[in-house]
Amino acid sequence: MQLPRIYRIFVLLAVIGAMTPSAFAQQAATAPKTGKVIEIKVPAPALKGNLLGDPAEQDATVYLPPSYETSPTRRYASVYLLHGFTGNNHAWTSGGYQGMSLQPLMDQMIQKGVIPEVIVVAPNGSNAYKGAFYTNSVVNGNWEDYIYRDLVQNIDSKYRTIARPESRGIAGHSMGGYGAISLAMKHPEVFSVVYALSPCCLGLEGDFGSENPAWLSTLRLTSKEQLKDKPGSFEEFFQIAFVAVSAAFSPNPQRAPFFVDFPYQERDGKVEKNENVFALWRAKMPLYMVEDNKQNLLKLRGIFIDYGENEEFSHIRTTTQQFSKALSERNIPHVFEIYEKGNHGNQIRQRIETRLLQFFAEKLDFGTK
Repeated sequence: MQLPRIYRIFVLLAVIGAMTPSAFAQQAATAPKTGKVIEIKVPAPALKGNLLGDPAEQDATVYLPPSYETSPTRRYASVYLLHGFTGNNHAWTSGGYQGMSLQPLMDQMIQKGVIPEVIVVAPNGSNAYKGAFYTNSVVNGNWEDYIYRDLVQNIDSKYRTIARPESRGIAGHSMGGYGAISLAMKHPEVFSVVYALSPCCLGLEGDFGSENPAWLSTLRLTSKEQLKDKPGSFEEFFQIAFVAVSAAFSPNPQRAPFFVDFPYQERDGKVEKNENVFALWRAKMPLYMVEDNKQNLLKLRGIFIDYGENEEFSHIRTTTQQFSKALSERNIPHVFEIYEKGNHGNQIRQRIETRLLQFFAEKLDFGTK
């Protein structure tokens, strides 16, 4: 039998009145807690004077975990998350990856116990060419130095991080995967764990080779205005990508309009290798850097590389396998995985939820000094 409404109200008030302050505190303690995302500006002295006119102050998105404000003495491990080409730091917060939004995703993963509370930093890596590839360039500016030095020092000074490599990881997708691998293998004194999602640009194979017809059309470009802001085909995408990668890997301040040299040249209507520039590209590509960086790679606490079985970019399919083979031949521990039904971008959120965060949870040191 249902009580009249007035009696139900009296009963409810009586129950509330009988609750002690400790009962309220217990309910508050068990209520779901949420972290927060903040947008910051980071001084970037490493980018001063770049020839593209990009600012020497860069955007970054920071996720602070649920207990950050209520536990003022606690310090946290940190993960740096690098976006892909044509994106920016908001790729992780605006639903770009299967509706992914960094704050609710991290809250959910922490509440489920997938990963301990952690600070996540998503820097901008976009520039006038839609991507700086997180490497040093006399045209783009020194983006490598910005990430591993300017950005990390700024984050460590502003937030309660555990400021040591054992508690600092780096990950990224596509261009960001390249950046994550390159930065980790060169700076194990800063980052100790790396996860690369479908990393591009590891080597000069597949669709980076001279057989790609986009090289010929790129070599024939005469102005920046010819680059499509919104490419409508793979060829138009490769044109802007080839210019951007050249600005990162083989910059030439004396060669207008793009201020780059290309690793190929046209002769009698055919594309052939430009040997000197080809060597500059190889010097920036992790596949050819493994031997020289073997000791650095052995210092890392964890390396994970993946791509989807339906990956569209052939150089990614080829060079990730070659990179894994190069690591194995030198007895460098790592995980390499080709996952089912994945293409270049369709399962990035799922990989973060089911692989990436677990990997960092296993490999990073979340303790305090």
